[in-house]
Amino acid sequence: MTFTPQANYIILETNVPTRVRVKGARQQDRPIRDPDTGKGKVVNVLVLDVTELNGQPMEKELSFTSFKAQQSLSPLINSGELFRKILEVTYRAKGYATEYEFRLL
Repeated sequence: MTFTPQANYIILETNVPTRVRVKGARQQDRPIRDPDTGKGKVVNVLVLDVTELNGQPMEKELSFTSFKAQQSLSPLINSGELFRKILEVTYRAKGYATEYEFRLL
């Protein structure tokens, strides 16, 4: 038997659209270490429970610490539309800034 570790979360590739089907969403506080000060702090994260990744069934999580990303997704969560359609996410890194492009299909 060969064991291959699998991450339970989705890692987005820069400038590559990723399509997910979402069954649930929740907010979660997570402790992190601030890269500038080295001190610990708690950040609020939006966690999406994914049931399908790029057309393949799987149970994984996709999370966003970006407040701007959370603002973009909140109307889709609140209306329930996020759970009825496929969400396409494109991650764009710009220096220290992170941008996400969201599209419902």
